[in-house]
Amino acid sequence: MRRLLLRAPCLLVDSRTWVDDGALLVEAGRVARIVRGPAAVRRASRSARSVDCGDVLLAPGWVNAHAHLELGALAGRTPRGGDFGAWVRAVLQARAACTSADFERAVALGARASLEAGVSAVADICSTTGFVRGLGRTPLRHWALREVLDAHNPSRTAGALALVRRALRPSARRAEGLSPHAPFTVSPELFSAAAAVARRRKLPVAVHWSETDAEVAWLERGAGPLAALLGPSPRRRGLEFIERAGLLRAPLALIHGNHPARGEPQRIASSGAVVVHCPGSHAWFERAPFPWRRYLDAGVRLALGTDSLASSESLDLGRELRLARAAAPWLEPRVLFEMATEGGALALGQRGRLGTLAPGAHADVLAHALRAPNARAALEHLTGVGARLASVWIAGRCVVRGGALAHSGEAR
Repeated sequence: MRRLLLRAPCLLVDSRTWVDDGALLVEAGRVARIVRGPAAVRRASRSARSVDCGDVLLAPGWVNAHAHLELGALAGRTPRGGDFGAWVRAVLQARAACTSADFERAVALGARASLEAGVSAVADICSTTGFVRGLGRTPLRHWALREVLDAHNPSRTAGALALVRRALRPSARRAEGLSPHAPFTVSPELFSAAAAVARRRKLPVAVHWSETDAEVAWLERGAGPLAALLGPSPRRRGLEFIERAGLLRAPLALIHGNHPARGEPQRIASSGAVVVHCPGSHAWFERAPFPWRRYLDAGVRLALGTDSLASSESLDLGRELRLARAAAPWLEPRVLFEMATEGGALALGQRGRLGTLAPGAHADVLAHALRAPNARAALEHLTGVGARLASVWIAGRCVVRGGALAHSGEAR
């Protein structure tokens, strides 16, 4: 069994656990043990290949809870600002002009950019087949959340569902999930059918929910700019669609959630679902402040996502942390750090396996060029100005060193 000892002056196992002069003992790609203190490190090095990671802080890899890697093909071709309708029209026009090769290339570049920014796992919404070839043999942990929608048109429901009834072939780093796009684009029939697939295959689910005033206006009252496009309104809120389909349960990621109604944060909290905020996309559309306090006061677990390069500037979750902190400077650094690690793991149903360096977790490790006296100082730095990444390890293999992807992702 391959045993590796990753040594560093300080380790941030999770937002609450700090270790000085320790190491991670890695076996078969997972954390087997946290080794504490120089004497214990010396003993452990007798039975494992010891790697001195340098003058760094070891911490969990970032978990990007919401991305559209394929939409990197649309970068630079969509407008900024508050006119969401204009953005959607630009997306549809630009997508129509793209080839399969364009989407494959975007996925490949997005996976590389994610790894080089310290993202070790991503929940990626996939509406094309390009992600399979685009990912190739990337070491990035990838959840392919396959998108379905029928625009409340019964003639499209069966075809939409047929796309996801056949399971993906799993690989060492790729798993599948499901994404009924949003209550205003998915009929109750398709929601229920998709929920049945998710339950049968035990899949994580992501739904774009309560993102804009326009969708809320159409769903509740049949009013607003979507009325001319979508026809008769169901006259109920989006969370009801999700709940009636049996999807308001973990693992579920509710993406954006900018306009929760009274009582909805409490219902979400009791369900175990996670709300995913994308600060870069939020800024792109110049949206009103995110309702942080309503979710946190209700006990909702939050996660961070980057969204796509069609609605944000990068796939760097560290940037999302800095934007979130600038927008809500009163937030504790610990809460923000958890959003970028354990929150994303919860959204994918991977609690204890991602977003932590505790025993049993995947050995997905970031080596930050940072020395800090304690966890509080480290969290303050990582969620503020950030720190240069010295290396990135996935399953105990060094895949990024000095800011660049290592050849073949093998340990060096």
